[in-house]
Amino acid sequence: MSAIAGIVRFDGAAIDSRAIDRMLAAMAPRGPEGGNAVTLDCIGIGHALMRVNLEDWHEAQPIAEDGLLLAADLRLDNRDALASDLGIDATEMADSAILFAAWRRWGAGCVDRLIGDFAFAVIDPAARTLLLARDPLGQRGVYWHCGDGFLAFASEPKGLWAVDGVPRRLSDAAMGKRLLSPVDPGPETTLFEGIESLPGGATLRLGEGGQVVVERYWVPHAAACHVGHDDAYYVETYRRIVAEAVECRVRRAMRAPALLFSGGFDSGSIAAIAGPIVAAQGRRIVAVCSALAEDDVRPARSARAAAGAFADREGIDLRWFVRRDETVLDDIEALFAGADDCAGISHVRPHLFAMAAASGARLVMDGHGGDYTVNPRDAWALGRVLRRGDVRRFVREFRLRMAVTGLGPVRTVRNDVLGALLPLRLISWQQVVRRRFLPAWRLRAIAPALARVLMTTGGVDAGRLRQPMPVHARWEALRRHRLHRITCAAPAMTNLAGRYGMDLTRPFHDRRVVEFALAIPARLTFRDGRDRYLARIALAGLLPPRLLASGPGNDAEEPDFFRMAATVVPDAIRSLRAGDNAGRLARVLDFDRLADEVADIDESRLGDHRALYRATFGVALARFILWFERRNDGAIPAGRNQEP
Repeated sequence: MSAIAGIVRFDGAAIDSRAIDRMLAAMAPRGPEGGNAVTLDCIGIGHALMRVNLEDWHEAQPIAEDGLLLAADLRLDNRDALASDLGIDATEMADSAILFAAWRRWGAGCVDRLIGDFAFAVIDPAARTLLLARDPLGQRGVYWHCGDGFLAFASEPKGLWAVDGVPRRLSDAAMGKRLLSPVDPGPETTLFEGIESLPGGATLRLGEGGQVVVERYWVPHAAACHVGHDDAYYVETYRRIVAEAVECRVRRAMRAPALLFSGGFDSGSIAAIAGPIVAAQGRRIVAVCSALAEDDVRPARSARAAAGAFADREGIDLRWFVRRDETVLDDIEALFAGADDCAGISHVRPHLFAMAAASGARLVMDGHGGDYTVNPRDAWALGRVLRRGDVRRFVREFRLRMAVTGLGPVRTVRNDVLGALLPLRLISWQQVVRRRFLPAWRLRAIAPALARVLMTTGGVDAGRLRQPMPVHARWEALRRHRLHRITCAAPAMTNLAGRYGMDLTRPFHDRRVVEFALAIPARLTFRDGRDRYLARIALAGLLPPRLLASGPGNDAEEPDFFRMAATVVPDAIRSLRAGDNAGRLARVLDFDRLADEVADIDESRLGDHRALYRATFGVALARFILWFERRNDGAIPAGRNQEP
């Protein structure tokens, strides 16, 4: 992971020659090897380097050739194939040099030929035009602001704030949408006015007159080559594609990588595949796992047993994080400063990142994405069998499902069958009844006035708010929707990893994995009473027997979340409310609703876990507002809006 930054003045005015240096300095943790900038009158572009892979030794950015400027934050997985198509020897070439050659050959069309994680910018100084691009699932990020006569871009929002003329203001509407959690992502992917995150699988073109056009070059889909095959094909292809998605991330790494580890199918697959590769390099993966203490026997989904099954595996250095008295509110401002967001309110993630960084890792992976790509845990999969009319198989699977889960027939019907047979509209009405006919937004801790503004102006469709149970799609359609939301998301966790000097990458967010996953037939996602059937068969020789025989569900990354949050969140709500003398927080948050969320909560009730999480997010958002506005005090004099 590196940092890119730039300014294009399309009105012809000159830029401050030091502006790009300030942008790179604001993102210093992403560039431990230093940065460089090129400034040409009304154009500026810069790059700060973090060496992660062997070819990064050859990096020398920005590239200025043939009247073009290029800066890229990337890892190319198909560099050899690209070099062959281009007729060049890439042995001692940086990935950025290969990308530049691809641009000169294919222009903007090269983005659809790239495999890997990337965000890059190409500027034509003579025409004062710019193209930004982001990889299909958005594993690397780029933010942008279009102001009066200029467009600025950077890998993180803090890079943009180093430019005079870029606003430093929170958007109440964007914060309101976070509280409401609409099903459909909107354009407000950041919490800041005037700053947008380029979606994954998209390009941004800046024309000569300042026209900005954002276009998708990729959307989640099933690759035609993977559709309509027999079971043997999917087993073999699963092994090949998942293995390649992991291998390409670790085989050229300069240092031993790290893994945020739970021992489940997703992170476990990464560990099982990467371990021998890293061991052959004379190293071990630092697998950091959050779990309860060994003597803690609470009935929580702790990852200790599952992760412990990998302890003696080749190439795995298993390390534990056990919460003592740490809470999610401890030094939460450091999380905000790293992520430029209040997303991911985990008290665990910063500790895991810190442990990984302390090991010397520059690359860190996690298993996010497996659940909605190749290792799905589809709700009501058993009922789906019945919907297809295969009664004989349904009876067999029903019996096996009861054996796997240990549940009786009534609960099995309720949990695994009924939702597949009911119309989604009826399920939606069931939830309305459970809410006692209150609109869904009334159960969120959003200030009623702000909610009404968002509803009446069309900012949020009240009928498309997220519910505890999905009511807008099932199975493949739901997975496609989740993937679409991923592509629209700002890279907050990537930014946070960058603060620790690491590159976060997710093998299950690999384009190749997604295009294969969406082609897997339903018969292979659920069989023998178990979900993740294809993974169990394809990786039978790699994963521990305990995992292959496991039942439904995932172990929790934060197994102690309820008790931790319950000790601090109620007091935090009272304190924030009492200190909100100017009413700034009350413009966004409904403190009465927040207090209701944590009143008489009981760890044994699943609904109370959800309520406590919502309340914790509300507290985090309030703290974020206070932190951001304190940080801005004196940073920019009131009313200042100078040009870069």
